[in-house]
Parts: sequence; C-alpha cells; structure tokens
Amino acid sequence: MTYSDTEPRGTLRYRLLSAAQRPKDSPLSDPGSWGHEYVRHLAAELGEEFSVREQEELEYSLDIDNDKDEDAKVAKVTVPGTIEELRDLAKECAKFLLEHNAEPDAVDLLEEMEIIEEVTKLVDENTYERVCQYMIRYVYI
Repeated sequence: MTYSDTEPRGTLRYRLLSAAQRPKDSPLSDPGSWGHEYVRHLAAELGEEFSVREQEELEYSLDIDNDKDEDAKVAKVTVPGTIEELRDLAKECAKFLLEHNAEPDAVDLLEEMEIIEEVTKLVDENTYERVCQYMIRYVYI
C-alpha cells in the first residue's frame, strides 16, 4: 500500500465512496481482508476525519466560518458519509484490531470516535483482560 500526501484521508474517502456505490444487497468486503496495515491506516484517517468534522461543527456553531477565503474552500477535501457511517466503519476496524492483538489501537480508535462504550460488545474472553489493563493504564496517565 502506498500513501500520498496529495489527497488527505483519501483511503477513507474511497472506502466510503465504494460503500455508497454498491447495490444494497451486495456486502462490502471486510476492511480486514485488505490487511493489517490497511486497517491501521483507515483507523488513523477515521480519527482525522472525525476531528475535522467536529471542528467544522464547532466553527459553524460559533459563526467563525464566514471569513474563510475562497482558496481554502476550493482546497477542502470532502469525505462522503455521515458520522454514523464513520462510527460503523470504526467498529469494524476495532473488531479487526482486537482480533489481531492490537487492543490499544482498537481502544484508542473507539475513544477518538466517542464510542468507547462499544468496546464491551467487541471484546471476548481472549481480549477483555488486555483491553481492561490498557484502559486502566490510560486512565492513570
């Protein structure tokens, strides 16, 4: 997999575009079928996109958005999908990460997406102890 700085959050953008283009009865492939690095990259972009959307929402609510110049509006990259679709994809990624011994990454992703409560539905007898240990350490930092 290659990474390009020319299109911020491009992997996420194309993932969500492909989900929007598929027929309703056609399942989208599991992100894990593309490999561990793809899922980690997608998780990072999910966090970035969620932060960008939160910031835009805050700016909109504070009416700061009025003074942006035209160049900034042209350069803006739009990623399709709703916050709920981003969160659903984050849960899929977190599930994969938990299954592949990347508990800290899964917890961090769920926390960043503000859906940490979903971790209880994703852990199993093999992962709950490490998730709990990480979360306890996280709280005390």
